[in-house]
Amino acid sequence: MKKILSLSLALLLWATLPLQAWAEEAPASSPSPAPSSAPDAYIQESPAPETVAEHPLPDSSPLPSPSPVPAETVSQSGSTADGSGNSSSIFDFLQGSSATMEVDMVAYYLSQMSAAAVSGDREAGLEAEENRNALIDQKGSDETKIAFDDLYLLSKLISAEAGSDWLSDEFRMCVGEVVLNRVASPEFPDTIYDVVYQKNQYSSVSSPSFAGLVPSQDCVDVALRLLQGERLMVPSVVFQSNYAQGEIFSIYEDHRLGNTYFCVSNNLELYP
Repeated sequence: MKKILSLSLALLLWATLPLQAWAEEAPASSPSPAPSSAPDAYIQESPAPETVAEHPLPDSSPLPSPSPVPAETVSQSGSTADGSGNSSSIFDFLQGSSATMEVDMVAYYLSQMSAAAVSGDREAGLEAEENRNALIDQKGSDETKIAFDDLYLLSKLISAEAGSDWLSDEFRMCVGEVVLNRVASPEFPDTIYDVVYQKNQYSSVSSPSFAGLVPSQDCVDVALRLLQGERLMVPSVVFQSNYAQGEIFSIYEDHRLGNTYFCVSNNLELYP
């Protein structure tokens, strides 16, 4: 019995050895596709894939941080003091332009005064005047200080006397200039308020509507020009009326208002 079992085992080993050796020697290969059951006439070959040019993948390493531009004295043209041409920073530009900005702020507050006069907002006008004067004092600017009440009252008088839209700015300038010539004259009061409200001088002031009159932008602009020193006549022209009150300096003719005469003082020795 033992001999039979030994013989069977030997035969089994002899049968499996060739199969094992063949499996070890055979190369690994992909399984063949199953044959198509469709007729040969309907089999289409898949087109060959297009050849795609290889492109290198972008480098994923972080980019180097830019080097900071050294803080140097920079001119407004954008060149540094050493001529390297490096662009200026905003802080350098503002630092170099501070004087211009301050002057612009003075002009800004003056525009606020003008807007307040046109809208009849005295509180806003006084606030703008205060800010403007403080800035002029702080920076030592040569800008002329202007009181809002003077601007407002002079604008109102010009508007009452020459506010009609067909009248020229030149005529408005002459009307306002007579007021300022009187302020500077030894023959009349020393303030715009006292000159305007001097008895029997300006009939338009006695009108009930004058107190609530809001001047036009044109009249405010003319008043600003005068208060900043612009003049069209000589200091001795202190009369404005519809008839001659002495030596005539100029006549303004208008087909609706008639003639307006601007005359000089009878005491010319008081006006150097």
